Amino acid sequence: MTILVYILLLLLCGAGYVIYNLNKKYTELEEIALENQEFVLSLRNRVQSHRSALKQLDRIGSFEADDETGYFFKELKKIINDINYYFDEKPIEEDEETNSKRVGMFSNIE
Repeated sequence: MTILVYILLLLLCGAGYVIYNLNKKYTELEEIALENQEFVLSLRNRVQSHRSALKQLDRIGSFEADDETGYFFKELKKIINDINYYFDEKPIEEDEETNSKRVGMFSNIE
């Protein structure tokens, strides 16, 4: 009977140690996830502000309609939409071609 109590006590101590280590790792990972989320949010805000500044520079739409610079405008719109999709927000206005050809890590998600 005494041996059984010692075995159960050792198992209880081992389980407590495992739970403590898992909790410590979980809190560290949670902090990292929050930092990453803040980084992505700040990145999204910077990209959106730069896109609105570019839109103001290109009031007529001649740069966006150009092949070379228009590519940059379209790619910037795709990046913003991918970030918005990550945060479950409404995508910015898209044409049908952009909607059908999603690029990036969300390319296979409909």
